Amino acid sequence: MRLLPYAVAVSALIYSPYNFANSIVQQHLDFGTLVIPSNSNISSVIIKADAEINTIGRIYVLEKGQPAELLLTDFPAHTQLTMQLVNSVTVQHNVQGSSSADFEVRLNGFPKSTITDDLGEAKVFIGGTLITKPSSKSYSDGDYSSTTNLEISIDY
Repeated sequence: MRLLPYAVAVSALIYSPYNFANSIVQQHLDFGTLVIPSNSNISSVIIKADAEINTIGRIYVLEKGQPAELLLTDFPAHTQLTMQLVNSVTVQHNVQGSSSADFEVRLNGFPKSTITDDLGEAKVFIGGTLITKPSSKSYSDGDYSSTTNLEISIDY
């Protein structure tokens, strides 16, 4: 049985007609603490943008994680922002070295639009899926983390 706390640091690069737009990471995508008793089948943990968590296969959530939260700032107030990922994001992991099995992380649940508040800010929540890969190797106990960059195109 392995305990795997896992988080993905997400940063965003914004393309917008409004040159001063910015993003601030409020919370990294966090899969929580996972238990993977064996690695003979594909298993996954899915964290949706609304923080709902689902599992498939032989992977168990010991401590719940949460979606990434970005704060978009410096936009006009009360404006609908239409967003699109410039590139899809999939991250391959073998962060503990060759003694640990690999897994994959995909970002999901990216919203198509949001509306800014009185200050010209909007919160965006981004979910993810962690997928184990069948292997004769097991997962080493420890904290797993990685960083990925999002490129977001925003129109309004």
